[in-house]
Amino acid sequence: MKCAATAAVPALAAAVLVSLATTGSASAAGSAVAPSVATASSDHLTLHSMPVGTVRFSRVSHGRLGLQATIYGLTPGSSHYVDLVLQSGQQVTRFATLTANSGGSAYEMLTSAYTGLVPKGSQVIIRMGTTVTHSAALPIAETGRLGGVWRAEELRSVEVGWNGVHWGTPQGRATVAYNARRKALTVTVNASGITPGPHAAHIHLGSCENQGAVKYMLGDLDANKNGLVVNAVRVFKHVASPIPARGWYLNIHQGSTGDILDASGQPTIYFRPLICANIKGSRR
Repeated sequence: MKCAATAAVPALAAAVLVSLATTGSASAAGSAVAPSVATASSDHLTLHSMPVGTVRFSRVSHGRLGLQATIYGLTPGSSHYVDLVLQSGQQVTRFATLTANSGGSAYEMLTSAYTGLVPKGSQVIIRMGTTVTHSAALPIAETGRLGGVWRAEELRSVEVGWNGVHWGTPQGRATVAYNARRKALTVTVNASGITPGPHAAHIHLGSCENQGAVKYMLGDLDANKNGLVVNAVRVFKHVASPIPARGWYLNIHQGSTGDILDASGQPTIYFRPLICANIKGSRR
């Protein structure tokens, strides 16, 4: 049984449930509506792993170790455990819970009870959630091995399956193309570093940095046994307007359409964004 939501984000959850009838109907590759050379606008996207950000150590009151976290690309409204761990995996300390805002970003000073030194070779790990489950304990981002110098450390996104298999850092490429004559929007996605199985995908309003409501539901994209999504094509019919210069982004989630919301319609930890790109329409 997969666990329930870490936080409620009613507006975003409601947007996920928007009927495709109001946003254009999607069909898979091979439908009657096919890409055409008469495309009016298109965008070639590099899909970047999520979340993105940095952490920096500091000393807070009574010599306790603090951690300034600056991150975007989290599940909106979600909560996450943040740990400092040795190379062996043993926990040095757990910081205060990291909480994302309604756009999926966080800028927080996380405190701890630890007053010792940061061990050389240790690393900071952002966990998937805060519930006492195997899935919530999985890492979604981590620093490299720390060298003892206190500086801003880049977080590297990671994808770890429920069975503990590490798939690396998700990445991908996509094309979003609009055909004015046919009033069709075609989305083609290729990706790697993703747990095999179905993954929900959407074009949203907003940006990767400030996530918003769903515009188009792509339906689940299937990653094969090697963690690859290969030439997944979705076509939306009856699209009246071309791709805007800003205000849309493409997002692939960790869970399937059936996993990303709980029974009450709130985001679960499987809503987690895996890869994302801001869409910018351009003329050919």
